[in-house]
Amino acid sequence: MRHLSRPFVLLLLFLLPQTGWSGEALFVSREQIDFARLLPPPPALDSVRQQREMDLLLMLQKERTPDMEAFALADAERSVFRFADAVGENFTAEKLPVAAAFFKAVKENGDELLGPAKKHWDRPRPYAANPAITPCVPKPGNASYPSGHSTFGTLMSIVLANMVPEKQVQIYDRAEQYRLNREIGGVHYPSDVVAGRIAGTVIAAFLFQSPTFLEDYAKARAEVRQVLGLPQ
Repeated sequence: MRHLSRPFVLLLLFLLPQTGWSGEALFVSREQIDFARLLPPPPALDSVRQQREMDLLLMLQKERTPDMEAFALADAERSVFRFADAVGENFTAEKLPVAAAFFKAVKENGDELLGPAKKHWDRPRPYAANPAITPCVPKPGNASYPSGHSTFGTLMSIVLANMVPEKQVQIYDRAEQYRLNREIGGVHYPSDVVAGRIAGTVIAAFLFQSPTFLEDYAKARAEVRQVLGLPQ
């Protein structure tokens, strides 16, 4: 190392933490929330409840229209900006770079917390349990319970509703549509979605106790309200 130039050494020192800290700079850690202990197990594959859930999905599949399928497909995108129809047309990533980065960090934190629970229960997707289920959205490559989209939509709606309480009703209604679209899409059972709603709420509660989160949240909130033309 003594033969390396000082600028090169400094560059190495700058780069190494970037890879070493990946996944560590979280607002809430896995040690704080263990969903395998907090959530009930999903219905057993041979249970009456499982069959009832499957029957409901088959009914939704039969009744869904092309417009419903298109809506479910669009909501397969896990982006907070899917809530623009509830918040306002100026709620876009292009106009909100600070908020976009903030919500991306929140999403990644949520994924980090939910991952172990999905692996713990390893529930097969509806279409894996029953070939009569034909999804109209992309098939995810992970387990079914809890729903990651439902967790994400719930978490985003709570944070966003706190930023823009003037649109709280519209935001929470939109979150309900977002969750339901996972059932309409044929990739989640109702119990997956319910568990995701609980998980998203729990994560939000922990986030609002994090000083680091609150600091970043305040900056994103200020930008969102300014772009939407709302008082600070």
